[in-house]
Amino acid sequence: MAHYSIIFIWICSLRLMETNSRNIPENIKVQNVPIVQNIESFLENHSALSVIPLKKQSKSSPLWALRYMLGIKGENDYLLAQLADASDYPAKKDVSVDLLYTEMGGTGDILTYIEIDTLQDTQEGNAHVVSGGIGQGSIHIVLEGKQTERFNYNARFYGRKTLKLMTY
Repeated sequence: MAHYSIIFIWICSLRLMETNSRNIPENIKVQNVPIVQNIESFLENHSALSVIPLKKQSKSSPLWALRYMLGIKGENDYLLAQLADASDYPAKKDVSVDLLYTEMGGTGDILTYIEIDTLQDTQEGNAHVVSGGIGQGSIHIVLEGKQTERFNYNARFYGRKTLKLMTY
């Protein structure tokens, strides 16, 4: 069980080293990540939100590697933020995580592409945008894994600077 967590952390480290060669602004800030226990009740309490599912790919092994994607990564896009965590549970359970990227300080960064990798016991899971999105400066995604004892994720948010017009 711990073996898979070590492999996932190693893969995340490789991915991070790969992205560290790019120029990543030091003023990037990501809010604390609260946990969504149940997407249905979350949506009931936030009735004004519309949910957008992310595209999903999967690979089978002793654990399922799932990838969720949204948007198109451009040639000049850079990593705005990365969120990752690994959890082991004593019994199978449904897991739900709130992922938030918020542009802080009005730097003009616009989201263009999001990629979320998960490692879990089943291929059952989803990722939904509940606010913000591609072409905007913030996004709120609910990430779910169903009936799993292990749930590891690595979320990467890419974007680009936009030109700001000055008015006098």
